[in-house]
Amino acid sequence: MGADDTRAEPGLPYFCLTTSGLPPGEAFEQWRTLLAPMYEVSPTTRSAVLPFGTNIAYPIDDLVAHRTLLSTQRLQRDRRRVDAGSDQYIVQLYRSGRFQGTVAGKAVSASAGTVTFIGRRHLLDGMLDRADTTGIVIPCSHLHGLPLEDHDMLFDAARNRLLAARILDLYRRLPTTRPDDAPALAVEFVGFLRRLLDPSRAKDVLEGRELDGGLMALARMIVRENLSRSDLSPAFVAGQMRVSRATLYRLFEPEGGVMHFVQGERLKAMRDALADPMETRTLARLAEVFGFSSASQLSRSFRNRFGAPPQAWRVERRVVQQISGQGTVQHVWKWLRETR
Repeated sequence: MGADDTRAEPGLPYFCLTTSGLPPGEAFEQWRTLLAPMYEVSPTTRSAVLPFGTNIAYPIDDLVAHRTLLSTQRLQRDRRRVDAGSDQYIVQLYRSGRFQGTVAGKAVSASAGTVTFIGRRHLLDGMLDRADTTGIVIPCSHLHGLPLEDHDMLFDAARNRLLAARILDLYRRLPTTRPDDAPALAVEFVGFLRRLLDPSRAKDVLEGRELDGGLMALARMIVRENLSRSDLSPAFVAGQMRVSRATLYRLFEPEGGVMHFVQGERLKAMRDALADPMETRTLARLAEVFGFSSASQLSRSFRNRFGAPPQAWRVERRVVQQISGQGTVQHVWKWLRETR
């Protein structure tokens, strides 16, 4: 779907499970069933609250993207699950919360802002503390030729920053992505990840054009995180990105300049939020978050850009998503089994 296209076209199929509002025992059973092929789920102690969570998953060609909200819980992957699993890696960003445990016999600790790189064939035993994660499941065949087992499960600070931005950027685009556009998204993300994982690349590749897509994702993340700021300016963005003004202006030249990009991001952020099945905030609150002076100013700007008022567009997208179908737990594991 183009930036200004509001036609009610079918989007990507997706699966969404939330255990909110269910009795604790029922919530636990639904959650345990969803995660059973990958993890054994249990409370952290005998007296702890039973685990629960919310998950949304989208197939992107032969990748699978997800966002998962998890209560405090213990996850274990034993040899049986390893042997039965597909040959995949999961690149996962912790938006909040924490993971601490062992993966493939090595101690791993991840907190907010950390990206982990963990194989489905790795034994795992760890504790999650009220985590909000977004991840991409990638077949190992896409990463052929890279020394995956030699790579650490965490990234250096520069690569972590770019990859976190790229994961968030990809996820935010999914609710308005047409199925025909999914293969290009997958190719784009895999190519970017390969460049980050390739040990033959010098560290200064992070400053070169080869990863401009990552810098643009980083810029988009910085802009989106600061849309309500009155001092959101080229100087602010360059400082946050840790790049020179010359690099910033070169990067944004195809976008019509930094501030033109900022205004466009305000509207696209609103559009993407309204299309996200996990977004529940009101229009007034979203207008504040995304830097609009009022809900009426948001409505005028949104209508001018997308041809429909925001609430009408939200309702239309939800109808389209229902037509696309939410899928089932079986669909999720079919997607993952085919992701090889």
